[in-house]
Amino acid sequence: MTAYPYDMARVADILAAPQSARMLFGYLLDGLRRDVGSKLTTASIYDLDAMRSRRVFSDDPDAYPTGNFKRLDRNRYYATVIEGAKPFSSTSIGEIAEVFFDWEKIQALGLESNMNLPALANGRVIGTVNLLHTKGHYTADKVAAALAWQPIATLCFLLLMQGDPEKDSFIDPDLTSTGPVMEGA
Repeated sequence: MTAYPYDMARVADILAAPQSARMLFGYLLDGLRRDVGSKLTTASIYDLDAMRSRRVFSDDPDAYPTGNFKRLDRNRYYATVIEGAKPFSSTSIGEIAEVFFDWEKIQALGLESNMNLPALANGRVIGTVNLLHTKGHYTADKVAAALAWQPIATLCFLLLMQGDPEKDSFIDPDLTSTGPVMEGA
């Protein structure tokens, strides 16, 4: 039997409580930060029929605000994460620049390694937890550690989807952006 890094009794208690999507996401973040590491974390949901995504969490809302949908481009990230249902990771800014238009912003924040952990339900990616760190950080062992948290990530997104997919997030709704559609913020 596979050992998981989370406490199922604690998960059950969170699921039974009010605000369980936000509470469970907080538990997930604590575990990912401890086991995998992250200097900047965001989370996104996907509307694949409309080829768009929306940021539903950011621990740096000045750099990466939540809210509103942005277009989703078909590239190596899309092929790996959305079509392949596998994590996408890189260890250098050059690899990031190949798929993310905002690579200069990422580099300006002092970050040069990323990992996107997909949440999977019914054979589809319903969301991702997106981690950024310094150069060289997201090696194969870090990706494996993150994958152990994938079931909890999926539960988080399923709970969030019980609400309003156009508005809900893992943070206080008063902190969510209401500006124009983001083309890639």
